[in-house]
Amino acid sequence: MKIRVTKKAPDAYQHGDLREALIDAGVKLLMEGGVDTLSLRAAAQLAGVSHAAPYRHYRDKDALISAIAERGFRMLTARMRAQLEASGARKAGRKLVALGVGYVMFGMEHPAYLQLIFGGFRSRTEIPLELALAGEEAYRVLRDTVEAGVASGELNKADVDDVALACWSIVHGLSMLLIHGAVPKPDTPQLEAALVERLLGLLSHGIER
Repeated sequence: MKIRVTKKAPDAYQHGDLREALIDAGVKLLMEGGVDTLSLRAAAQLAGVSHAAPYRHYRDKDALISAIAERGFRMLTARMRAQLEASGARKAGRKLVALGVGYVMFGMEHPAYLQLIFGGFRSRTEIPLELALAGEEAYRVLRDTVEAGVASGELNKADVDDVALACWSIVHGLSMLLIHGAVPKPDTPQLEAALVERLLGLLSHGIER
């Protein structure tokens, strides 16, 4: 994943979209050196603005990390929904496979985002409302699909959140294993999708009728 940080033009009084540029800069810093390299000062330098400029949008490093995580959750949600729509799936089991494929594909395309949004290294004790809502939306895509499948009888009656957690655990665990090179990465997106399908297929024997 390549990140391009838009810099303030030399002859411009202000940056055109500093808020978004700082998020891009933050992601770039995370990719290059992890959370320890991320700071408002370093992000400002990448965006070509003064060290004081970021404080108009983010009061501290945690606020910038939260903004990056919020964007990551919304990108993840969009990727899962796009994969679901593209699959044309009608049955609950196939829909879950499509969502899982979208999740893993997102992880392969944007590993820094996936590791950040579930990294658990934010020091703040209170999660900002916007971030909480973005995370909730991502989970709801999965949970609503499971809930509808149980209600229609396509999935065995079970605790909806337990089933959603089982599906999530499989695709997230696979994503992290692939990102860290613990298992061989499939050569093509098609093989990647087939791997997700096989793993969720194993799970589906226990939840599908």
